[in-house]
Amino acid sequence: MEKTKKESLKNQALLTAGSGALVRALGFGLRLLLSRALGAEALGVMELASGVHLLALAPAAAGLPSAVSRLTARAESETEKRMILSAGRRMALKMGLLLSPLLLLLSPLIARLLGDQRTLPSLYLFAPCVLTVGLSSVYDGASFGRGRALYPALSEGAEQLVRLLTVGGLLFLIPRLTVAYRAALPAFASTVGEAAGLLVILLLSGKTPAFRKNAETRKIRKTLFRLSLPLLLNRLSHTALHSLNNVVIPLRLMAGGLTRGEAMSRLGMLGGMVMPLMFLPGLLSGALSVVGCPAIASCKTRKAENRLAFRLISCALGTGLLCAAGLYALAPVLSARLYRLPELADLMRAACPLALILPVQQTVNGLLTGLGLQKRSLMAGLLGAGAALLCTWQWTAAFGIRGSAYAGMTGHALTLACEMIVLYLR
Repeated sequence: MEKTKKESLKNQALLTAGSGALVRALGFGLRLLLSRALGAEALGVMELASGVHLLALAPAAAGLPSAVSRLTARAESETEKRMILSAGRRMALKMGLLLSPLLLLLSPLIARLLGDQRTLPSLYLFAPCVLTVGLSSVYDGASFGRGRALYPALSEGAEQLVRLLTVGGLLFLIPRLTVAYRAALPAFASTVGEAAGLLVILLLSGKTPAFRKNAETRKIRKTLFRLSLPLLLNRLSHTALHSLNNVVIPLRLMAGGLTRGEAMSRLGMLGGMVMPLMFLPGLLSGALSVVGCPAIASCKTRKAENRLAFRLISCALGTGLLCAAGLYALAPVLSARLYRLPELADLMRAACPLALILPVQQTVNGLLTGLGLQKRSLMAGLLGAGAALLCTWQWTAAFGIRGSAYAGMTGHALTLACEMIVLYLR
């Protein structure tokens, strides 16, 4: 039984990692296309709007998929699993139908608060994506809880492929756009791509009956809400601080003597060019986190939990070390050949420790979610994000965009240290 479980976990991780590699490759191809076609300033505007995009997605797509995955993994009957999916789908639908119009209504005010009206087209075009992402995430969670990692893999692959084709086609058909509309292309592509991904997973999952409201379905919805709330608060706080961070960086760069356009270009270089490389180890750690959450939730003993946690964290640590070393060594080549910006090499090398920290943090976070320790993870995340924001304010004006990279590393390192302590002392 234990051997079968290990093999199932290994197969899911390999499948998720393989599909993740394809999705990341398509996503990286999209980022490369954007960096060359849009320019650093448009990338900066895109990064400024992306924090709001993530904030809008958080209520529908943050904790609910993990909660659905966890409950589905523990459910014993097929009827119960279908009821969990139906309850999660209903919750995501209600939140999406509320949040999409709300984002459209508040977009002009949000653009003013961000300090750059050029973010407005991006905010408008992204609004419909909130509904589709919420529904798709619930189906993904249910699929992982059933051990069907192939369904989300195909859905994500279709989504990224459509996004890449949409951006490439629009850039070819409409080559001359203002900075505002160039920055909005990824938002429109995300909306189209997410719709395609949702269609794929709906076709694969088949028809799921909608259960009438009764005591059992109300109990499931309450459990889903209880399990997802800490993760939702974690994501909301992180995303809010990330959005604030993206607003602070240009302001502090301008305080250091740069113009608005130069400051947005630096933000685009960090968020649109360097950070995607730092997230490359996530193609494996993302798989470890996704399959590790339901796997550790189904462990019967503390010893089994410790064994699983050690294997997953060791794998994430090894992957991060290799990627960080490789990125540091190849920084001059990647900057010159990939982005055609040789001056990017110093910033890339300064950010390389993130390639080690992020995969381990992602894996540990998934384990804590599976163990039901989301509240403690939330506190660790808030502490790290708050420290990063304070450091960004101090270091960006003093050290330029490298100071922002150092601040981000400090926040993630502090969060990881706190989460490791929580995992050890649980």
